[in-house]
Amino acid sequence: MKFGERLKQTRQQEQLTQATVADTLHVSRQTISSWETGHSYPDIDSLIALSDLYQLSLDTLLKEDHGMADTLRKPEVFEAIRQPLRNLTIVNVISMTALLFADQLASTNFLFFIVAMFNLFALRQLREFSDTLNQENDNSRRLRRRPWIIVFAIVGTIGAIWAWSTNNSNLTTDFIAFAVTCWFALFFTVVDHHQASGSAQLH
Repeated sequence: MKFGERLKQTRQQEQLTQATVADTLHVSRQTISSWETGHSYPDIDSLIALSDLYQLSLDTLLKEDHGMADTLRKPEVFEAIRQPLRNLTIVNVISMTALLFADQLASTNFLFFIVAMFNLFALRQLREFSDTLNQENDNSRRLRRRPWIIVFAIVGTIGAIWAWSTNNSNLTTDFIAFAVTCWFALFFTVVDHHQASGSAQLH
């Protein structure tokens, strides 16, 4: 039996209305209805309250519906990987920036490159896992990242203009390479978004 069906059956056996249960759990009647129809699941605190109210064991509620258990795991897992994602992003940006601008450290460029590539690979794996938990598709992910790409592209362009105005040829070259990379990334992001939107309309 599904989680929602169990809740509805038990409530009716106890001769309770959705409004009564909602008042007891301090939620809306619509929330109770959503749980019973399977459109959403309660959080862990509400689940414990339901278990006490209906005299049902948590083990029974969780084992009957895998969707319930998966929903409870998602916030915990996502929170667990949030910090590694943030740390890897910072390390990757620092590594790539150092590789791009540290001309005087040419002997260590290869090391910087290896570190950046490993971090980028790990970051991509974690990001895909995170998107899976959030049920985020590629198109929405591209839209979320686009503002950051625009910011970096503008910063790179302004940096290139400033370096050129100060006659710093090495820095100008670095900023131009950085800006061009960002603008190309933005271009491909827009193209992918339009292709994804076109495919969605066809379906």
